[in-house]
Formats: sequence, structure tokens, C-alpha cells
Amino acid sequence: MYSLSATNHYECLAYHKDKGSTKEQLHISQEVAYKLYIENRLISTLIASPHDFRDLIIGYCLMEGHIEQATDIATIFMNSETHRIDVTLTHDIQYFHDALPTSRPAKNNTFTVTADEICSYGGLLDSITKAHHTSHGVHEGALVQDGKVIAYAEDVGRHNVLDRLLGIIVTQNIDTSDKILIFSGRVPQSVIKKVHRIGVPVMCSRAMPTALGIVLAEKYNITLCNVLRPDSFKCLTHSERILDL
Repeated sequence: MYSLSATNHYECLAYHKDKGSTKEQLHISQEVAYKLYIENRLISTLIASPHDFRDLIIGYCLMEGHIEQATDIATIFMNSETHRIDVTLTHDIQYFHDALPTSRPAKNNTFTVTADEICSYGGLLDSITKAHHTSHGVHEGALVQDGKVIAYAEDVGRHNVLDRLLGIIVTQNIDTSDKILIFSGRVPQSVIKKVHRIGVPVMCSRAMPTALGIVLAEKYNITLCNVLRPDSFKCLTHSERILDL
């Protein structure tokens, strides 16, 4: 159902003070580096899991303001030998590196969710893929509504997860105003900025935020829940959306 991150097997020596050292096989997440060019202009080097690059590229270009909508992209060509991605645009204007202004969905102020429903997502990411637990090398994100997964992405980079999700959202025309984002990683301000672009009213993470992440979530009207577990969570901003607190 979902495209999942690839892993390779590596041998290591595992040490335990009671058993000494033994040989073990580890699952290590794969990652690749591609240089991204837009209209033959070098933009960035993307370091990511080697799957679903189209969603990642569309989401990245939208997040960074290089395009205003997915239809601004005419073609995406990947060269696996040179590790180069070339994006061409549909409009006949000269491309400038300066970021374009990006439109962000208004946050849904009437959206509510029960505390029990949020807890029900505490083990959701574990149920979708074993990649995180076998390699401990990928981040995960899921867009959910009423207990159902609407979109899912995983990657070695937490920011890439959000870019991938945005790529899925725009190509599938998903309304995010009544959805919840479940995330595996730490939540600094850079993550909140991407969540703000995605447009969900509620974000829940298994990890902790940073101080600036909390400040931006408050500013951007995002309900931020952290340390999400099947029986608990900590709400740090805009708790008015959560019933029964």
C-alpha cells in the first residue's frame, strides 16, 4: 500500500557486558544524494531515501517556494548514473533562485478531536512499517482522519518526510483542514514551518519539540501534541481543539 524505505544488511560486533561480543546482522537504511537543478540552475543536494522521488521533489519545490503549484512543473528527469535531477517548468518565464511567495491554507478553528482519538494514534506508525524498528534509521509521517490513514511517507530525513507528504497532498488534491499529522521525529521550528505549509490544524509527534518550535506552533495556530503514546500525550499549544482535556 505504501512505498517504504529500503534497508541493507551489515555485520557488526555487538557487545554486552555479561556475554562479551557476538556477531550480529543489522538493517541499515539506505540513502542517496542527488543534485537538484531547476531550469538548469543548481538548487540543492537532496539526501533522501531512494524511493518516490517525484513526491519528494514536488513537495520540496513547494515548501521552498520554487513553484507556486504542482502544475508549474513540466518534467522531472532523474539520472541515476550522475545522481542529478532536472526539473523544467511549464511557464515561459526565466527562473530565479529567489523563493516565491507561498500560499498556506488557513487553519481550521472549528476542528476538534477527542483526547482518546489522539491516543489511538500512539502506535499507528509502528503498525504501518517495521522499517523504523529494524533499522532505527527512518522518520515517518501520516495524515489521518477518523482513524484512517489518508497519506503516509517515510525517509531518512525528517524534513523529507514532510516534503513527501506535501507532494502527495497536492498531487492527490487532499484537503488538510480537517486532518491530523502524526510524526515520528523531533519538532524544531524548521519542522513547524513545513507543517504550517501543509495546513493541518493538529500535529502529534512521538518526540519532543524545541522552545522555538512551540513558539511557532502557537503563532501559526497549530495544536501541538508531543510524546505521543497509546495512553498519553502532552499538549503544548492550542489545547482548545482537544475535547476532554
